[in-house]
Amino acid sequence: MYEFKNHFEIKKAIEIFEDQILSEHLQPGAKLENLQEIPGLTTLNSKSIEKAIKIMEVLELVEIEDGEPYISKNFSPLSMMNPASLAFMLYGGSSHQVYEARLVTECYAAYLAAGRRTEDEVEILKTIIDRMASNRDSNADKDFHFIISKMTKNKLMYYQTMSMINLTNSFISDSMNQFIEAYSLEVVHKIHCDIYEAIKNQRPQEAYNAMKKHFDLLEKFYQ
Repeated sequence: MYEFKNHFEIKKAIEIFEDQILSEHLQPGAKLENLQEIPGLTTLNSKSIEKAIKIMEVLELVEIEDGEPYISKNFSPLSMMNPASLAFMLYGGSSHQVYEARLVTECYAAYLAAGRRTEDEVEILKTIIDRMASNRDSNADKDFHFIISKMTKNKLMYYQTMSMINLTNSFISDSMNQFIEAYSLEVVHKIHCDIYEAIKNQRPQEAYNAMKKHFDLLEKFYQ
């Protein structure tokens, strides 16, 4: 359904929308209209902008009413604060504790996602897998884990995953490149494809096992 021919433009459009939201130029509940007047969007293809809005809908930054896109009424810049980082600093957490938290949360998230995902979410996950096939896109990896946690329909699990990934990025620089350097792009892509196939085919235990295999390979980066 969503054939992403220009990943750069879609990513750029999402970044522009996020900047507009965080700078409060776009307020919660604002209708997304006159998009070509937003700085930075004028040079982007309209199809890329439409696909960016679709992704933001899945991530709950945008909601659709009567066929028109609006910034989610429930969105607040405060929701992007990372309480996990604060706890990590206050209580002297270790990188391996972050690994353990992600392992428990994301393996079970994959299990739940296999039983609760929608067809639209599976289509979005497939486009992310395609992005990961030919390049070292760390944002694609982040999107992969975010959309799986979104599939659980458990908002606490979703925001916990966001916090843990953001915390990981604070002490492991360029984690996707490190992962690929250690195991090769083909191996890393195969791991993610196995998770995708299990979720697509609604096989919870296989999804859990595939995510666990993924984290088994990641553990050495959290020492």
